[in-house]
Amino acid sequence: MKLRVGIIGCGRIASTIDNELQKPRRGGIILPLSHAGGYALVDETEIVAACDVVEEKLETFQSRWNVPTGYHDYRELIDKEDLDILSITTRPEQHAESLIYAAEQGIKGIFVEKPLCCSLLEADAIRDACERNGVMLEFGPPRRNWAVYRQAHQLITEDKLGAVKSVVGFSGNSIGGHFLDTLLYLLGDPESLISIRGTLGDLHPAEDDDSNMRFVRDTGIRNALIEFGNGTTIHVADTGIGYDTEVVCQGGIIRVQNDGETLHVRKKDGGNQAYDPLTIEPVTPWSGTVLKIRELINSIQTGVPGPSNLRIALLSTEIGFGLYESHLCGGLAVEPPVPNRERWVSSW
Repeated sequence: MKLRVGIIGCGRIASTIDNELQKPRRGGIILPLSHAGGYALVDETEIVAACDVVEEKLETFQSRWNVPTGYHDYRELIDKEDLDILSITTRPEQHAESLIYAAEQGIKGIFVEKPLCCSLLEADAIRDACERNGVMLEFGPPRRNWAVYRQAHQLITEDKLGAVKSVVGFSGNSIGGHFLDTLLYLLGDPESLISIRGTLGDLHPAEDDDSNMRFVRDTGIRNALIEFGNGTTIHVADTGIGYDTEVVCQGGIIRVQNDGETLHVRKKDGGNQAYDPLTIEPVTPWSGTVLKIRELINSIQTGVPGPSNLRIALLSTEIGFGLYESHLCGGLAVEPPVPNRERWVSSW
């Protein structure tokens, strides 16, 4: 019997983003990227219902993906459909409310798009609901599910270049999800967060708000240093070069190039301060969305969290809001738990 899937939010990432990406492009992305497109390629799943407050979007989604039942209220969808998996692809302002409700109603697998939520208070409530109800969460940022990033991660875990020391990123946002999630993955998703410091680009406070507690749009990280208990670090230097990322190991350097297109690996020459190219066989790319769905199914069946799990979603969210706190304190280091947990930032 197929796993019953419901989708809340019938817009771009749920359905239409693949239309935008049909033209030839560089990088590691392989279609489908949309949630519905992913479920369509996973034989174990079937989309049985969808929800959107906009009638036209809902009808278009149902027609395109042959979804039999539509709702305008996510609670009604969850209450009536006996779902195994719920995808949440709404605007971020609605993530926490629907995610917590789904967890409380017994849905065991939730695939939520980035960002996780809009405040650390919401993140705390999500953690409590998921842990209390045994929910397996799949977090939306896709790069840790792409082939070249998996290849880099394998080089690290197989100790080909010695222990990882640092990851360096060159351009990305604080709350948005993609950037910090990728850096954490390449660092090995360390357990113990020690301190967060950094500065951000131009802030976008809500109109007539001078409290520094409500921001209507996320902003880029100018620089950052994030330290973990195992001695590893994340460094951010806003050079504007995009999604190139470097992993510094004791015995070499891995460069993920052109947003997951290729790896460039150099191995340290013994005791010398020189690094020589190391030949790495190319890997055949795959759809990260399909892999995410398969890993969520495995988590539901085994009870073992997958690579894009609740802890990682909470960790990247804590760091993102920690960077806001540090920036507003003049770049001083912030120790977790990050204060001012009611600070609200929307990222879309």
